[in-house]
Amino acid sequence: MIFFKIQGWSCEIVPKEIGNKYMLIGFPHNTNMDAFFGIAFSFVNRVQTSPMIKKEWMFWPMSIGFKMLHVLPVDRNAAGDMVDQVVDAFAERDKFIAVIFPEGTRKDVTRIKTGFWHIASKANVPIVFLYKDARTKRVRILGHLFTGPSKNDDLIKIIDVYRDAGYEIPLEKSLEP
Repeated sequence: MIFFKIQGWSCEIVPKEIGNKYMLIGFPHNTNMDAFFGIAFSFVNRVQTSPMIKKEWMFWPMSIGFKMLHVLPVDRNAAGDMVDQVVDAFAERDKFIAVIFPEGTRKDVTRIKTGFWHIASKANVPIVFLYKDARTKRVRILGHLFTGPSKNDDLIKIIDVYRDAGYEIPLEKSLEP
């Protein structure tokens, strides 16, 4: 809480009924400080999250800190295999919270990555919606969703949740025709 207080922010708690395993997606991804917000979120919620990072970042001495933070290094060049890497991590643990920022970059994007949906679907875990609301200076939990049979239908629901909160995410171009 100290980090949030120093920054003038507050953080909501993930409802316990969501369980010990879920895919946490966050929007927007616009600063390197997002990592610190994620770490502080973990402490406030008393959970161990595992942010996904490029495996290329796991070099000494960086790897020491990343291992302490339980990051999950993934090979982003193996698109389908990346999903399986994270699904395997869910299967191996009793408690696991994978974290991803679907925008994939801090730059403006017109299309988000939808691997989070495939991971949640294959691992049979809910997707929890995190919103870093700069207007109110709150890290908010907007709800959660178990995947259904249609990725597009689920993405439209996600669009609506974030739009209702005041954030327009670039999902429309991520929808399949």
